[in-house]
Amino acid sequence: MVVCTDDVCNASEMAARICSGDIAVYEQFVRNQWATAVRACWLVLHSTEDAEEAAQDAFVSLYRARGQLKNPDKLRIWFYRILLNSARQRWRSRPRGLPSPEQDAQDPRNQIDQADTRIMVRDALRMLSQPEKTALVLCFFCGLTDREASLATGWPLGTYKWRLAKARRQLLKQLQENGCQTSEISL
Repeated sequence: MVVCTDDVCNASEMAARICSGDIAVYEQFVRNQWATAVRACWLVLHSTEDAEEAAQDAFVSLYRARGQLKNPDKLRIWFYRILLNSARQRWRSRPRGLPSPEQDAQDPRNQIDQADTRIMVRDALRMLSQPEKTALVLCFFCGLTDREASLATGWPLGTYKWRLAKARRQLLKQLQENGCQTSEISL
């Protein structure tokens, strides 16, 4: 069985093959998306262990429901919706009254703690509400378009854009208050 590579198979064909049950292509999809999925979950959950569990749950859910996707071109949006739901479920299952884990977690690509600016951004992200944090993660860390992100979250496009704009303003304000040179950051 041939595994898709950038030269052999485009995203649409890869999605169609995943939906039809091609396990080799699905495994490649998981390998290609793992670090991004864990990072997106970590930015929402602030715990490496929870982020990895949420990402794993999302990939399992995607595989189990792969035959239900009617339009393989929507696989990316569908996956991020599953991923967000998995992260939200993990967030809700945390015991009440306990603070969120304050682990000094490592990024899957070992880049999160390389600079003071990144630490300040991480701390500022913690100050945002879950919806605002979700909007930023989908836009800047997952690279989704506004339309894709609104579909992934289930929010109307205007609501997504409003939350993203609000998150940007709050994040920049928090960074400025902490002495970060916001000219270094493009939001």
